[in-house]
Amino acid sequence: MKKWGCAAICQIVIFSVVLFLPRTGRAFGYNATKKFDEAHITLPAPDSVQTQRYLGLPAMKPFTVGQIKAKVVVIEFMSALCEFCSLSAGTMNTIYRTVQENPQLAPNVKVIAVGVASTNSQLEAFKKQHSISYPVLNDANGAIAYAMGNLPTPTTLIVSTRTGKALYSHVGLIWSSDGFVEEIEKQLKKS
Repeated sequence: MKKWGCAAICQIVIFSVVLFLPRTGRAFGYNATKKFDEAHITLPAPDSVQTQRYLGLPAMKPFTVGQIKAKVVVIEFMSALCEFCSLSAGTMNTIYRTVQENPQLAPNVKVIAVGVASTNSQLEAFKKQHSISYPVLNDANGAIAYAMGNLPTPTTLIVSTRTGKALYSHVGLIWSSDGFVEEIEKQLKKS
């Protein structure tokens, strides 16, 4: 009985860490916000003219966050092979639609994903399977995620286009699209 009691306590502790740690934006000392501040990255070229127009980019070539026509951009780093990313896809779709349908948010917030270490065909299959409506850019060799300290997937950032700095980071699943949209609104006021 005593051994079972210790095992139960360990399970509770591990469950609590897994459940509550992703909401902090840190995973065992990992701070995506700090890493993004340090990284001066170039994002891959838009995959379509529709993406180029949505982001307000002048050309179909690699770009920086500062070139996006918005005040903040939500960037989800994901992988087509990541089970947690699959679970997160519905929530990200809801966040995108909520932003698009809100007249105060739509012109000021853009939502994109960066597919880490995924092939174009894997990303296309992922987008089709999950009915992804927001742009997904391909970081096929993982260079962007590596430059930022090997980001775990999914990691979602809210980034100021004015400064290029991450205002907020979330590692893991986003449990509440409403809560995340509130965070976007909060960070938008700060930017």
